[in-house]
Amino acid sequence: MDYEDGMTVFYDPVSKTVIVVFRGKTTILKGPYESARSGVAAGEDLCVKLGWRSNDRDTPKQLM
Repeated sequence: MDYEDGMTVFYDPVSKTVIVVFRGKTTILKGPYESARSGVAAGEDLCVKLGWRSNDRDTPKQLM
């Protein structure tokens, strides 16, 4: 997936939280998220709700 410049999704395995930096705003998703995969997915879902469009997410729609 292509992240926007400055976009960061970071999973902290100790606290099982996710830190999301998107368009200048930092958000902490408290979780707990049991894995990096589920945490990063939650962070990316938040970014989608805030307006992010990844090339990879659009690809299946273009092929149909």
